[in-house]
Amino acid sequence: MKSGMLAAEAIFQAMINDDYSAAQLEAYPKALMDSSVGKELYKSRNYHQAMQKNLYLGMVRMGIHYLFGGRFLKGRLTTEPDFTHLKSVSEYYGTDSPTAEQMGDMKYDGEITFDKDTDVYYSGATHEEQQPPHLKIADLSICYGKCREEYQNPCVRFCPANVYEMTTDEESGELKMQINFSNCVHCKTCDVKDPYENITWEPPEGGGGPKFTTL
Repeated sequence: MKSGMLAAEAIFQAMINDDYSAAQLEAYPKALMDSSVGKELYKSRNYHQAMQKNLYLGMVRMGIHYLFGGRFLKGRLTTEPDFTHLKSVSEYYGTDSPTAEQMGDMKYDGEITFDKDTDVYYSGATHEEQQPPHLKIADLSICYGKCREEYQNPCVRFCPANVYEMTTDEESGELKMQINFSNCVHCKTCDVKDPYENITWEPPEGGGGPKFTTL
């Protein structure tokens, strides 16, 4: 909200001066970085860069970055999209049909660890059911074809809210991608990590989503 207020002030001043040049509008990023919001953003910047090479090394780098108030990591993100770091199932597990043990499926105890549906319940996520789904899959044939063959539909696993389910039609026996869009907690993982850029996240109607005050 504060960044929006500062943007409005910069635009208003440009209107008064009838000057919309880059030099005039530069007042906005300067005001933003001089504000309390800018100071918070500076401290939390570049965390993504820390995790690009290795998980455990990345955790160490993030810790050091935090202790130095955001001044440790200065590099830019690589230009490759996130999904380019994904490995196919056969590359990662050495087989096209890994077992649940190989894939590290977690057993939830219901006290400390919870299944996805329970997590969604605790998030308080709600959406108006009678609306077009705000998650769009451009080509379902990719889901049933090469994505399943190469990656075993990673959206089913990386979505924290069980939005994507690959079910089997009882009559035809054919696979069916089911989208439980009302579960969505708006993390946008699917939009970023889908290996074929086949999923698009859009804002839902009515401002639906998780109740962040309860998280």
